[in-house]
Amino acid sequence: MREVLEEAIRQGGTTLRDYVSPDGTPGYFRQKLFVYERAGEPCRRCRTPIRRLAQGQRSTYFCPSCQT
Repeated sequence: MREVLEEAIRQGGTTLRDYVSPDGTPGYFRQKLFVYERAGEPCRRCRTPIRRLAQGQRSTYFCPSCQT
């Protein structure tokens, strides 16, 4: 998990839709994620639609086939 978090920070994070680094480039770690903010879109592995659950005002995204 630490490696994933470090990579996310290096590439500009994931939580801000409009994140731009100080040099003006957008954060791209989100491009590598398989489910984050992709509700209703097909899973990149199995093509099952991604689902979203809201828990305590936080969103959780998952593939019901791959993440059981």
